[in-house]
Amino acid sequence: MLKRISTFISILVLFSLILTSVAMAQGPVQESADAFFSGGPKHITAADVFENLNDGDDSNDPFIIDMRLAGDYELSHVPGAANIGAKALFTADGLAQIPADKDVVVYCYTGQTSSQATSALNMLGYKAKSMKFGFPSWSNEMLDQQSGSQPFNNDTDRHDYRTSDEAVAAESGNAPAAALGDTAQAAAEAYFINGTKNVKSSDVFENLNDGDDSNDPLIIDVRSAEDYATSHIPGAINNPSGKTLFTADGLAGIPTDKQVVVNCYTGQTASQVTSVLNMLGYDAANLKFGFASWSSDGGYSFDAAKSPNYRTESGAAEAAPAAAPAAEATATPEAAPAPAQPAQLPATGGVVFSFTWLYLLFGGSLVGAGAYLRRK
Repeated sequence: MLKRISTFISILVLFSLILTSVAMAQGPVQESADAFFSGGPKHITAADVFENLNDGDDSNDPFIIDMRLAGDYELSHVPGAANIGAKALFTADGLAQIPADKDVVVYCYTGQTSSQATSALNMLGYKAKSMKFGFPSWSNEMLDQQSGSQPFNNDTDRHDYRTSDEAVAAESGNAPAAALGDTAQAAAEAYFINGTKNVKSSDVFENLNDGDDSNDPLIIDVRSAEDYATSHIPGAINNPSGKTLFTADGLAGIPTDKQVVVNCYTGQTASQVTSVLNMLGYDAANLKFGFASWSSDGGYSFDAAKSPNYRTESGAAEAAPAAAPAAEATATPEAAPAPAQPAQLPATGGVVFSFTWLYLLFGGSLVGAGAYLRRK
């Protein structure tokens, strides 16, 4: 009997140490990621941005960041937008341009890159949203003159690859990856300084069908449970909107020795998940244009030909004055942003508590109990 109890305690100790190692290895970056994603990703439509800018109240206008190439920004951009690329955004100079007392709207070519930046900005304490589907949702003028990524093209970007309705459970017990920095800002700069990670459906399909299972990626589908159950990429696991992905249990389901591919409907939400996984040390890529690019079961919910063509500006960007930094988002009440800073992270149902020391205390107690029983 004592032997069985001792074995059971050993299993509990192992589980406790796994949870503790996740918290210790990823620390505040993981905590702020969990706090942000528990409230869901952040998007805004071009129509809502336009209405805000034209409501007659300049005091509520957001700070707008255009992440496209400088040449494309000069051709045409949202009035008042600042031009800050992905590689520069999370450096000290890049962040110094962003006021901490304003909402932030970020846009790029298709919404993939700006979405990756949006989740990281929220983790740093900014109240940021990505403009869905990028600049073409504001205006489609001069798109053929731009050198950056073009909008989704149903003829060339959509495929009809095999899908599955068989649910796949996430693994458990994986060791944590090592975050790219001790803080969200450091981890964000380390990731974005090299650009963002995206992968085309055709490349994922080729990988999955190359006859070598050892290089297959883990695919995380962040669409709704209902849509996942109807049709998904074969082998994909499901975590709707990534809301529980950044808990200790969620991250324990992600292996560190595999590439991770994240897919949603059109790449907007998956991109917000992808950047944070990379900040936490995983090799993750967003499935460009989402499930709509994988199967006709999906559907891209934006047509650039129907852009409202709101008023734009042209010309080179002017240097923005330095702004006070935002208070980095944290899961502990003591370090929460002051009221004058960007709004608090979304409510999660109570005070967010770090379980790191609880895991350590629990694990230590179990180790002691196990040792005592073995002596008996």
